[in-house]
Amino acid sequence: MHVWQPPQLAVEPAGVAFMGISGPDEWAEPIEDALLADQPSRWRLIAAEQLESPANIRLVSGFEEEPNDMAVSAAARREGLRYLLHGEILQATGHEDRDDKVSLSWRLTGLQADAESAGMPVSVDEALISQRYPHLLNIPDVAERTRRAVVLETKRLLAASVDRQQVTLASPRLSPGSRAIRRGNELARSGNWPAAEQRWQQVLESHPRNAAALINASIAAAARQDFTVAKERVTDAVRWSAFSPVNKSLAEETLFWIEMRQRDYHNAFDLPPPPEGWLISRGE
Repeated sequence: MHVWQPPQLAVEPAGVAFMGISGPDEWAEPIEDALLADQPSRWRLIAAEQLESPANIRLVSGFEEEPNDMAVSAAARREGLRYLLHGEILQATGHEDRDDKVSLSWRLTGLQADAESAGMPVSVDEALISQRYPHLLNIPDVAERTRRAVVLETKRLLAASVDRQQVTLASPRLSPGSRAIRRGNELARSGNWPAAEQRWQQVLESHPRNAAALINASIAAAARQDFTVAKERVTDAVRWSAFSPVNKSLAEETLFWIEMRQRDYHNAFDLPPPPEGWLISRGE
């Protein structure tokens, strides 16, 4: 199933002077263009050369084509920007006939006293693309799909993103409603969570204490971000599975998983704690 994940860098969205990416042009330029064209949610990236005339922000010695950090910093502060963002390609290997691997280091430098600096590497290869971005496998050009994956991985550093996770569904065999529950499981595996939830709820209408149906219905509620209902259902599952060690263990694991996903969701969108509070995990 798909769940929301908070940004990997713990910084508030803000205006940024984008210094570009150091490294081979065939990798750096398309990634730069893509980030400026489709920016991370709630961020404002401005190319460094747009802040002032190019002559005022170029180095007078050394790498003449690179922006001068000091000059850009001054111009960025005048524009009210809070950060400089610079990338460096550490590794770029591959060929059009074989897998590519790209490693890139990002550095976010604070320009204000309360703007903390941060940094993190991004590494992309075919295995990561297959796992996290399978839709990119439809792009025949290996280098192009690798570049697009680098852009998506970079945006995960700064903005909330959707991640794929595996969950364990209860799959009873002999208890009342077992066949309907397993049919709901098949629907969930195919991605049809609304239909799966409906099937499990039908079981609960006839057997309201069915722990397996409660566990699975709680996961379905979490899939649509209704964490209050999800925790109510799975808490009932814990209660009604006292004499079923298998269901009780899965219900407790599911309760923990749901609350962690709720935490991720609240962190991703900077939300306050839920009205019912946190049941098992503690805030920092």
